[in-house]
Amino acid sequence: MNFNERLSSTLTEQGLTQRELAGMCGVDEASMSRYVNGSRKPCMDVLVRIAEKLNVSVEYLTGNEEEISFKEIKHLLCSNLSRLTDEQRLELMEMIAKKK
Repeated sequence: MNFNERLSSTLTEQGLTQRELAGMCGVDEASMSRYVNGSRKPCMDVLVRIAEKLNVSVEYLTGNEEEISFKEIKHLLCSNLSRLTDEQRLELMEMIAKKK
């Protein structure tokens, strides 16, 4: 998968629109649309902001990392733990226990 496909896929997975991500990253909607459709690639500064807002690595977005790293998993969990239901937390703890 290339950058624009990963970007589009990650937006869909996280339930974000191009407009929302553009606002979060401080870029105009037209630029974000170009990034998603593959007609343009962001500069490094914007790429870093996109990765941060999506809670993924630059390496993942650029295709240099296939799987999400433990560091990214930890960050995602810590930043979203309060949004989980008690049932989801329990399920997560069971999944972690199985991996040990």
